[in-house]
Amino acid sequence: MPLQLTQLSAGTMRGDLLPIRLGPVQLLRIRLDRPLLARGEKDPRRQIVCLDLIPPAEAHPSRSHGLVLPATALCGLASHGEIHLCVPAGAELALVAIDRQAFQQWCFKLGCEGLDARSLQRNWLRLDACRFDDLRVFLRRLFTLAESGNGPGSQGVGGAADLPTSLVVNDLMPLLIEALVHGADRSSTLLRPPARIELVKQFQRWMDLHPGQPISLADLCQVAFVSRRSLIQGFRDHLGMGPMQYVKLQRLHSARRSLLRSDPCEVTVTEVAADHGFLNAGHFARDYQKLFGERPSATLRQGQVKVHA
Repeated sequence: MPLQLTQLSAGTMRGDLLPIRLGPVQLLRIRLDRPLLARGEKDPRRQIVCLDLIPPAEAHPSRSHGLVLPATALCGLASHGEIHLCVPAGAELALVAIDRQAFQQWCFKLGCEGLDARSLQRNWLRLDACRFDDLRVFLRRLFTLAESGNGPGSQGVGGAADLPTSLVVNDLMPLLIEALVHGADRSSTLLRPPARIELVKQFQRWMDLHPGQPISLADLCQVAFVSRRSLIQGFRDHLGMGPMQYVKLQRLHSARRSLLRSDPCEVTVTEVAADHGFLNAGHFARDYQKLFGERPSATLRQGQVKVHA
């Protein structure tokens, strides 16, 4: 699943990723110390389930498509559409990705063959506290087992830990499918996403198509056919910042990806900055270092190592 990730606050991001493979099921634990926006298209071949591993009483809420998720929510469920998830600083998420054909077979074996068509058209479901905690605690134990290296699994391909598939057949899938079935019965209590999130998404798609075009706030309002107040309020509601600040963040991330792909023998920092709409190289270098904790020239040298590796 190719994702576009945007760090939403300045400073060097610290965190870790812990992947686990359980036959046709892949797990990923994500821990971050900075807020992050994840955007991208979903893979229809996989059933995705995402939840917070931090106890609900201690967790800060995430936003899925503009909606502040309940503390006991499962999200990312719909097989179609896009990912649009804002994750707070200090988050610890579990991502479960299941081969869709295998998921449907498990549903059939457990007597829930209508689950996929009946309830997983929604992108999120709210669980009762007990079922959510059972699933959350079980996943935490799996990650602890993989992290400790003391379990029966071994290090698998690509650094993912391999654990016995019996954990999927006997424990994880029955627990997960039961949670989804009962969550579907509570789905009517979930609120619709706020209207302004579509305005934010519309502008984000425009930015994807015009990565280096100079633009002002007045230009943005013309692009989105909205008032200045509506545009500013939409971004503050959903991303915690104004639209022009988001433009700068997004283009700094895009410039970083370009620097990491480039050879310093062929391009300069000034050229990359200009390609992404930064006409003042000094201001670009200052803002870049504030966000990522290193100068753009240092990032370009990292790109040289990868190009010639």
